Amino acid sequence: MDEPYDDLDDAARRALEVALAAAAAIGDQQCGTEYLLYGLFAGGRGDMAEIAELFVLDALRVERAIQKVREPFTYTSTDYDGDPQLTPRALASLHTRRHDGSGPTGVFEILFGVLSDPRSGACAVLRELGVRPEEVHRLAAYGRRHLSKEEAAVLLDALDRRDLNRHRPWWGPLPDAALTPCSFGASPTVEVARSVTAVASVADLAANQHGFVITLNVESSRPWVLPPVVDPPEILVPGFAATRRHGPEILRFELIFADGSKVSNMNPIDRWRSERPTGPALVPLSTHWETSRPNDRRGCEYRRVLAQWWIWPLPVPGTVEVRVDWPAEVLSGLAPFDARPLVKAAAATPIDSARNPC
Repeated sequence: MDEPYDDLDDAARRALEVALAAAAAIGDQQCGTEYLLYGLFAGGRGDMAEIAELFVLDALRVERAIQKVREPFTYTSTDYDGDPQLTPRALASLHTRRHDGSGPTGVFEILFGVLSDPRSGACAVLRELGVRPEEVHRLAAYGRRHLSKEEAAVLLDALDRRDLNRHRPWWGPLPDAALTPCSFGASPTVEVARSVTAVASVADLAANQHGFVITLNVESSRPWVLPPVVDPPEILVPGFAATRRHGPEILRFELIFADGSKVSNMNPIDRWRSERPTGPALVPLSTHWETSRPNDRRGCEYRRVLAQWWIWPLPVPGTVEVRVDWPAEVLSGLAPFDARPLVKAAAATPIDSARNPC
């Protein structure tokens, strides 16, 4: 091994050799962090093998994700037969030091290094596989401390997300949590926006001590050219962090609270996310589509979408403004409602049935 890699331990050297061989076999001119990720898990042993099992990162799945991410940059054997060169990010990862700054560099240091930049190929591969890079990165940070076998076992058990009965998001809601229904003052619904062919309203308010549920109801009297999208899809671009696509079909739903804070479906939070949100959170719970035709000769078709969200935490007393914008149907509007019924409903919910999950 060349001099720049002299400070790698034996396991890290094996991972590098596997990474270089994998890049050459796929036909890639460069060996980036995605190949180092493959090398770490393809020959992983001990704690690294447990992490691979924890996140279902077997070698075949990682290899297929790499091929998908790197497809525009690979070549056939007749086009290119040189040795792959390490990318700057890959080189920097090989020089990642232990937590205390000592050496040698091992597999946990490399894993920490390849996931340090959210734009890295390794992060793109994990996102392609449905794995959050930040969770694996956090685990690698603990690994850099070179925990004892007993300490590592406790940590892996604590981070294991496969048993949903043990691991619940602290900010809920639990599937069986009790919620107390309430109304928007004198009415069970509030119309937010109306156009020539569509109307949007909110309904089905219910709350407990930790937050509340609200349902957006959008109806149209004609077929939709661009059906409303209430949960913007993620766009994964190799080398960059995931972004969300916001086109004219996106139906924007926003709540603005009396203290100026707001939540929006433009940046929803996954229901089972383990990290505590830094501010108010809107969580998509369900989306239901309906299409109906009147039993007459008019031939009309009515369409309806019901989108339910959980909002954490409860709003401060005052007015809550609901905003809806749907450019494809020229639907836009804003309507207020009083948050006091929500607070009263939350207070009426038994504390033991609205426990704070953790």
